[in-house]
Amino acid sequence: MPRGAAPFDHRVLAGLRRTRTVDGNLLSAAELARRLGTSKARVLAYEAGTSVPEAARIAELARIFRVPARELYQEPARPEDSIRTLRLGAGLTMAELAARLGISVAAYRDLERAARLPARTDGTLPLRLARELSVQVREIDEALDRHPHASERRQKITQLLEELFARAHTTHTAAVIDMEDPQLLGVAHLLRRPPSVVCRLVNRELALLRQSLRVGAEARASLAYAQGEREAQRARHLITVQTQAVEEAPERAATTLVRFLAEAMSSRQWRALVHLVNRESPVPEPRARELADPEAWDGLVARNFVTRERVSGNGPLVYALSSWGLGRVMAQAPLYACLYPRAPAPDEQLALRHRLRPWARRSLTVRPELGAAPADA
Repeated sequence: MPRGAAPFDHRVLAGLRRTRTVDGNLLSAAELARRLGTSKARVLAYEAGTSVPEAARIAELARIFRVPARELYQEPARPEDSIRTLRLGAGLTMAELAARLGISVAAYRDLERAARLPARTDGTLPLRLARELSVQVREIDEALDRHPHASERRQKITQLLEELFARAHTTHTAAVIDMEDPQLLGVAHLLRRPPSVVCRLVNRELALLRQSLRVGAEARASLAYAQGEREAQRARHLITVQTQAVEEAPERAATTLVRFLAEAMSSRQWRALVHLVNRESPVPEPRARELADPEAWDGLVARNFVTRERVSGNGPLVYALSSWGLGRVMAQAPLYACLYPRAPAPDEQLALRHRLRPWARRSLTVRPELGAAPADA
């Protein structure tokens, strides 16, 4: 195979040169070669498919013809090539993209070839990757999800959880997993997280399964003693729902663990969000910087969990909880309690007040004491 960017589609280049005008004229092979700083023979070899340009040269071709670089690439034949094709479409090498993302080349190679995100991250890597590659973040998520290595890992985690979840069906016995359990250690290895963290998360999923079993058992008792057809119908429906929930529990738990840990905020980010919920008002920038470093806040703003705005024309900058951020905090609070057990928890009553008072998260109208140091500073 010719050296260069393998997915390059030479037929697209030939078609562009013959049909797309540049500065009002169609380009000859010689003129295109001049603009590229190469020879006419090399351009003709590109078009014939006997030579393949490097990613940077493909990016230059795209600039000349004013088309997205991805148009010059073939669609990836294999799911595992999706991220690589997007990178090549942006005209970047592994080293260049890794530097822009602030991770090592080895970590990026693991992401591209095995769909494995770095274990220590603040959850913004897919977002930053999408920005550097000029694509939607959902394209990154889909490429990672359908990667064969990612699918294989989820399947292995599901199989291990099936063995662990079998304990939930034993009556009159507490369903709790020990941190030294071989299956749990296998799950922790696949997730690349400490066994203590994975143990807490798995025991939470096990408790949810036990609850489904209990509700199903109560529904069967209700069906056995139903006083009418309507009551029996409700009981049968509940039995069906809970039976399905029990059957799907291992796969659902595997998906939850993989996605949550891949997107999890750092401890400082989580504490900052909880502080915003429990405070009920935006946080001035000086106080915000005490809670978390600027990079952590930038990550929260990038994910739309927090807004960074100025109170008035020359007023202080404040960080306020967004509606989306509030929803994520409350939906994932039980999971973060397992991930960061020593961190404070969001107050549900205060979260409800946020929902009932849109100004608390959207408006720049703030309380008079906002500019002063907070009482708990």
